[in-house]
Amino acid sequence: MPILVAVSYRLLDGEEEALQDASHNRVHDFGGELVLTFEGGRRVFVSWVDEPVQYAIGLSEATHFIPDAALVEHDVSASATWTDFLGKDVALDFVVPDNQVLEVSCGSARLLLCSFERGQWWADEVTVCREMPAPYATSQETTAK
Repeated sequence: MPILVAVSYRLLDGEEEALQDASHNRVHDFGGELVLTFEGGRRVFVSWVDEPVQYAIGLSEATHFIPDAALVEHDVSASATWTDFLGKDVALDFVVPDNQVLEVSCGSARLLLCSFERGQWWADEVTVCREMPAPYATSQETTAK
C-alpha cells in the first residue's frame, strides 16, 4: 500500500461520540464508514457490507452508501487512534474468515476494524479496536493452548 496521508470518518447524525473516542484512543463504533486517503489521492472506503457474509467489513474505491445518504465527513487524522499510521506504508489484511476483521497495520502499530457493536457480532456498525473481539479472541486463546 502507499503512504497513508489522512483518515476520516463519514458519520450519520448522532454518531459524533466516535470522534471523542478516537481522540482518546478508545474502542469506538459508528454506522457510517471510514476513509483512508493515500499518497497520490487514492481513497479506500471501509464499512460494513453484506458479503461474503452479512455484516462483513468491505473495502471499496467509492462510498458504500447511496449518493444522498446523510453522512458528514470528519477528519480524524490527528486523533490518538490514527496518528501512528500517518505518513507510513500501511497494510490492510483480513485476519479471520469471511472478512469479519480487517487489520490496519504499519510496523508495530495495529488497529482492527470489524462489524461488532457494543458486544454484538453482525451489526450495522464499524468498530475500531486494538484487540481481537470475541468470539475470535476466545477461539484464538483456545487454539493457542
